[in-house]
Amino acid sequence: MLLRRRLLLAAATALCPSFNAAFAFSNQHVLAVRPSQHTTLLFDRIEIRLRSNVCSNNITPIHYSRSKSLALASPSDDVQDTETSKPSSTFKQDVYNVATLIGAQSLLIPIAVFIAQFADLPNIGLGSQFQLGSTAFVDGLRWTLPLFGVALLLRIVEPYSEALKDVTKATQRSVLSVLGSTRRPFFALLVSCILGAVAGIGEEWLFRGVLQTSLVDKFGSSSISLAVSGLVFGLLHAVTPVYALLAGAASVFFGYLYIITNNLAVPMITHAVYDVLALMWAHWSVTALEREEMDAILKDYPQAPVLSTNTYKEGHLNVSDDEDDSPKVYNS
Repeated sequence: MLLRRRLLLAAATALCPSFNAAFAFSNQHVLAVRPSQHTTLLFDRIEIRLRSNVCSNNITPIHYSRSKSLALASPSDDVQDTETSKPSSTFKQDVYNVATLIGAQSLLIPIAVFIAQFADLPNIGLGSQFQLGSTAFVDGLRWTLPLFGVALLLRIVEPYSEALKDVTKATQRSVLSVLGSTRRPFFALLVSCILGAVAGIGEEWLFRGVLQTSLVDKFGSSSISLAVSGLVFGLLHAVTPVYALLAGAASVFFGYLYIITNNLAVPMITHAVYDVLALMWAHWSVTALEREEMDAILKDYPQAPVLSTNTYKEGHLNVSDDEDDSPKVYNS
């Protein structure tokens, strides 16, 4: 028993440099050291039960993990009340949140179909020459290059512009709300692909296939249709003034693609592919931030619905790699 205890303490020391082994070996403070219920053979989590200074029967468990996070539980708390205790419920909540967002975005498609039928537009708003094939796919991919070129240019200029910084923060808030604060590549890719496809199809169908086509029929001018549809699109994306301006410019670009190709599939593919890659890049960059930086992004928007698996638990302590080993408290 003593050997097993010493091995576990050695593992805790190796996995968590901030762990005080000398304190743990003191029988005055430690009652038991053992793998947590969620521990694998590699000791991802180790439970250390401490004696209370007041009563020897009042025990507070401490859970160390490889991520150097320290979770304190009260004597009445069950071990399974830690951040990894309810994977099924948090997964269901994640699915519910994402499904709600995708469902709301998908409503643009039936709205576009309804308006197109009411306005008697050809091919329910898709246009008479709509064709989804290899040519449209290649053209759609090719036309993403100017968008990424502009995005790169804006990223270079961003440090000198507070307005662009606000755009980035708005994007990061959205990504944190949709994909959470923990880097999950496969989950993020799946959600990004679905959201990108739904946005690319729904928004292009409604704003280019229906609105832009109706404006051309009414005014007989492509310029007017581009300007009006771009204005409407920008106002509906008015998270910040510059964000609205950039969204309106993107709308004009997609509308121009529809005019020169006469195939709505091309702007649909361009829009969808750009959204997928932009979401993945934003997720990758925002999850590299420190939690203090994430808090700064969300502080003015406490209602932002960060996914349940990534919310900061009450009483959760984070031990950093900095010279200052004092724990930092993050409250939900």
